[in-house]
Amino acid sequence: MAAQYPDAETRRRTVLVVVLNNAEDLLRAADQGWYRIPQRHAPKRMGADYLAFYQTGAFRTEGEAHTVTYYAPTRRYKLLTRRELLPDEPDHPRAADYYYRVEIGPLARLAHPVPAQRLRRVTFIHTTMDRLLTAGDVTDLFQQDDPFDTLWGALREHNLRPLRNRLLHERPVDIALRARGGYLAIQCVEGSTVSEHGALLLPDRWELLQLPPSRIQDDLAGCLREVGAALIGLGGSNLNLGT
Repeated sequence: MAAQYPDAETRRRTVLVVVLNNAEDLLRAADQGWYRIPQRHAPKRMGADYLAFYQTGAFRTEGEAHTVTYYAPTRRYKLLTRRELLPDEPDHPRAADYYYRVEIGPLARLAHPVPAQRLRRVTFIHTTMDRLLTAGDVTDLFQQDDPFDTLWGALREHNLRPLRNRLLHERPVDIALRARGGYLAIQCVEGSTVSEHGALLLPDRWELLQLPPSRIQDDLAGCLREVGAALIGLGGSNLNLGT
C-alpha cells in the first residue's frame, strides 16, 4: 500500500469516496480485494474508476480517523445478498438484503491523506482523482454543479424516469432510460476515460450513449436532443426532448 503518483491521464478518472466504519472492512478491502455497498443506500451514481476510503473515528488508534487515506481501482461489480457476501454470518438481521460487491485492485496510500476538519459525517462523494490528490479537506472533494446531477435533473424535468446503477456485464452505467424497444445506457465520461475498463458489453435491446461532462455543461440542450434521438432509435417514448 505504498504511495502512488498517478500520471496526468489517471488524474482525470472518476472517484467514489466511500466510508469505512471498522478495521474488518479495511482488512477485507486490502486482503480480499472487495468492498460492499447496501443497495438500498447506494449513491445515485455508483460507477467510478476508483474507490477512495473515508475512515471514521473507529480508526483513532491507527492515527487515520476522519481522513481519506487509501484508494484503489475498481474492477467489477456484482449484486449479491449479505448472506452470499458473508457466509459466516447467515443469521444476521440483514442477511437477505442485497449489496453491491465492488471488486478492487491493490490499495494505494495517498501521499497527502485528506482530513475532515470541517465535516465529519461523510457518506458518498463522487469526485475526480485530481481533486483527491489536491484536496486540503474532505469538503474540497465535492463538485459544484456536477454535470451528472445537471443531466439527471434535466431528464426528470422532461418527465423521464432515469434508473440508477444498472449493472451491464459487471459494470454499472451512470443512467439508464427505458424506451419502447429497449434501454438506453448513458455514460457521463470524457472521451479519454471511455476505454478505462475496455468496451462496455451491452445486452440485447440496449444502446450506449456517451456524453462528456464538459459537453453537458456547455450544451445541455444538444445533449438532450441526442438522448431523444437515441430513444427514437429504440422505438421512441412518449416524451419530447427536442427543446
